[in-house]
Amino acid sequence: MLTGAESNTGQRVIRRLDKQGYSFSVLVKDLKKTPGIKSSRIKYVEGDLKKQGSLKKALDGIEHAFLLTPNSDNLVKLEKNFIDAAKESGVKYVVKYSALGADPDSRSALLRRHGKSEQYLKDSGLRYAIIRPNIFMQNFVNYFGSDIRDQRKIFLPLNKAKCGYVDVRDTARLIANVITQNGHKKKIIDVTGPESLSCSDLAELFTNALGKKVAYENIKPKEFKKRMIEAGVHEKEAEEYAELYKLLGDGICDEVTDWVYKVTDKQPRTFDEFLDDNISFFLKKKSKSKK
Repeated sequence: MLTGAESNTGQRVIRRLDKQGYSFSVLVKDLKKTPGIKSSRIKYVEGDLKKQGSLKKALDGIEHAFLLTPNSDNLVKLEKNFIDAAKESGVKYVVKYSALGADPDSRSALLRRHGKSEQYLKDSGLRYAIIRPNIFMQNFVNYFGSDIRDQRKIFLPLNKAKCGYVDVRDTARLIANVITQNGHKKKIIDVTGPESLSCSDLAELFTNALGKKVAYENIKPKEFKKRMIEAGVHEKEAEEYAELYKLLGDGICDEVTDWVYKVTDKQPRTFDEFLDDNISFFLKKKSKSKK
C-alpha cells in the first residue's frame, strides 16, 4: 500500500514499482480522481487520512505500507491515524517518509512535525523504516531555476553552509527497494547525494555546465520567503521553508551517507549529473513579457 500518490516522490515510487513488476495498491481520497498512472498491477483504493475507519478498510490484508503525507499543520494527526489503522489491520511493516534533521524539538515546524510522527511510529510496536531525504537537487529547477536561468544567480540564505543535496530519483529508487525488501526494519535511513556542497560550489558547477558565469548571492530569510512565494509556494509554506533554511545555514544538512548505494547497489547521482540531465531548462532563453 502506498500513500502520497500525487507527490513527485510518490509518483516516482509508483512508476518504479510498476516497472519492476510488483502488484500493489495505492491509497487515494477519491477514486474518481486517481493519478494518471494506469497499470494492471496497480489497484487504487479509496481512503481518507482524516477518517481512520476508511483507512482500516483500505489496509485490510496489507503487509507493507508506505506513508507519505503532504506538509501541513495536521501532518502528525493524519499520520497517527494511518499508523493506528495499520496496527489494527495487521500491517506488518510501515515505511515513513520524513526529512533529514527531523526532531520533536527542532526550531523548524516542518522538522518538529516529522519528529513527532517518527516517535509515534517507533512507539507503535510496528516494524518500521524511516526515510529522511536531504534537500532535493530538483529544487534548483522547481523553485530557484528561473533565477539561475534568467539572472545567472543563485539566491539562498545559506552563506558558506554545505548540504548533501540528493536527486529525488535516487530517493524514489531507494524507497521502492526499502518497501519491498525485508532487511531494513527499525532503521532510520538518511538519504543524501555523494558530496556536500556550498552555494559557491554550486555556482561553480553551474558556471562550468552552462559556459556562462553564475554567481551566488547570500540573502536574508525574509527575502528567501518572498522569492519562494514568487515561485508559486503558498505564504505559510514559504514561511516554513525560510525557517528550515535558517537551519541549513547552520549546517544541519551538511551530511553525506552511503545509504543509496547500500540499498540500491548504485551510486547516487552527483550534482554534475543532475545538471547534465536538466541542462536544456537552464539554457532556455528568457521568455519575453507580452505587452
